[in-house]
Amino acid sequence: MLNQSIKPMLLYPLQPNQIKSWKNNSLKWDGFRILIHYDNGKVRAFSRHGTEITSRFPELLDIQLPVKSAILDGECIAFDLTQPKDQPPKYWWDDAMARFNTKTESGVKRIMTTIRAHFPLWDILYLNGEPIIKKTFEERREVLESVVKHSETLSVTPIYDSGHKLFQKAKELGLEGICQYKGDAPMILDGRSERHVVKVKAYQYITCQIESMRIQGRFGWGLSVNGKYVGILEFPPGHEEVRAFHQISKQLIRGESKGWRYFEPLISCKIKFQCYTKNGKLRSPKFEGFCTTTSVQ
Repeated sequence: MLNQSIKPMLLYPLQPNQIKSWKNNSLKWDGFRILIHYDNGKVRAFSRHGTEITSRFPELLDIQLPVKSAILDGECIAFDLTQPKDQPPKYWWDDAMARFNTKTESGVKRIMTTIRAHFPLWDILYLNGEPIIKKTFEERREVLESVVKHSETLSVTPIYDSGHKLFQKAKELGLEGICQYKGDAPMILDGRSERHVVKVKAYQYITCQIESMRIQGRFGWGLSVNGKYVGILEFPPGHEEVRAFHQISKQLIRGESKGWRYFEPLISCKIKFQCYTKNGKLRSPKFEGFCTTTSVQ
């Protein structure tokens, strides 16, 4: 298990009206899953798919834990070091992906000067030569808190009693959502179960105008809000919605250029998305419906 690729337990997705009454709840960090293997002072890191990514995160090489060996389960998030010092630190999914996708030694050294990686942890799977995944979440949590102390590199994800209150706070702050952990549940590797650990995403909604359409290659609608471009819808709506859009949009064509057709932005639709990206675009926008029936007759 130690120093080997393992697949952690995935979070079972729930809807906001399915939030559980469990007493172990945390914010869902907007980064990517990481497994940190600590072996007598040496550190290796793996993605949830088993890719070793140690060389991309030199921050991890200086970790010192009060144990011989451990496997820590958590997330990698990233902070922009160039933002004004008088602003509270903010982490961005875009920056976490930039760190993940930077692989060369020179590139890693360069990006570390502007984007700092941090690793909030929520579980521990292995300790001093033995797997501890059969222990309950609350038992593993006690072990984790005894092993990891807060530093610039590592922290233990805070736990809150009420999932409903935490979810509302996540929505207010524009965060990704929450995770919920069943206190008496063990860990199941390479699986997913509603009876162990779940996630509830705090999706946001916005009304957009369709200002363009990709006419070569895969599906794409260019979206704008009050004249400001906010990204591309790449998850196609249903057949009837696409057909209706084609019927009305023929009257709104302004021109074509480089594989795109441009329209007068008069057709509005409701879009569900995860969050705003660092440059103000919608992350993972999904079509929820046209705003008026008259727009698509």
